[in-house]
Amino acid sequence: MTLRSILQLYTQAFAALALLAAAPVQAATFTEFDVPGSSFTDAFSINSGGVVAGFYGVGSQNASGFVRAADGTITSFDPPGSVVTAPFAIDDAGRICGTYTQKNRAREHAFVREPDGTITVFDPPHAKNSWAIGFDGQGNIVGSFQTEKIKALGFIRSPDGTITVVNYPRSLVTAFYSVNASGTITGERIGKHFGSGDRAFVRSPDGTFTLFDAPGALGTAGQSINDAGTVAGSFYDETTDHGFVRALDGTITNFDPNHSVDTEVYGINAHGVIVGTFATADEVTHAFLRKPRGSIMRFDAPDAVYATTPTGINKGGVITGYYADTSRTAAHGFIRMP
Repeated sequence: MTLRSILQLYTQAFAALALLAAAPVQAATFTEFDVPGSSFTDAFSINSGGVVAGFYGVGSQNASGFVRAADGTITSFDPPGSVVTAPFAIDDAGRICGTYTQKNRAREHAFVREPDGTITVFDPPHAKNSWAIGFDGQGNIVGSFQTEKIKALGFIRSPDGTITVVNYPRSLVTAFYSVNASGTITGERIGKHFGSGDRAFVRSPDGTFTLFDAPGALGTAGQSINDAGTVAGSFYDETTDHGFVRALDGTITNFDPNHSVDTEVYGINAHGVIVGTFATADEVTHAFLRKPRGSIMRFDAPDAVYATTPTGINKGGVITGYYADTSRTAAHGFIRMP
């Protein structure tokens, strides 16, 4: 398995252009949607008000960002000169952050879009590619970037624009994947020496790192952290990928939906509900929802054929994501109400 970069979802979705013991959940209601005129629509994040951010394309080369209000109104946007805009997160104030690529496609830059539509672009010092992945409760933006020599470093951008670069000592990769309201960050660290392995971490607001591994893991990545400090993520062993949840006291529980041949975790909400995907032997990808006590339920968007990918869950348990129907290369957005 290669590095689980913060572009995992972005790469899977844009590249797409070029069975549980328990029954599937039936009580939930779905809204499926597309940006009008789009060839694909990928929803990536949802805030507590039900506002969704994501990206869409017309054709197979370019993509623009969008924000979908709770009433269904969709507004598209792009930083100046962007040909591919990929929002990764929206906070409860309506701020959106992500990455974009300009016409020459040589570099990716970070951006933040304010609720009034104002867009600010930025890069940490010496960055080759930059990705903004989330907000803490103080207005800071968290993300990762690459330089010519280092595959990934973390950064924290304060509201006044000051950028603090973060690198775990003697690391080839320090990748930030998720941040909670207190500023606690989770992600993945890879050492410079061969065999040092992929290790997950929690970084506290004072800068202290705690490295950890899921039991039996050859590599571990913290993918999402909630305000209680509970971390959800994925790890791999000799054969496949699995999910895990790490409690605040450090206790780690591994899990897989029944019949999974590959489990990926994408989000955890304030109540400890986890969403992700699992693949079955027939090469179909299903979504799952794991409750805090450990029960796991499968769900699929009503019109999904090949894949349902939940990318975000808010504190009310409303889930957003995208699905593929009659074509593996087409994607449509969805919102699932519990």
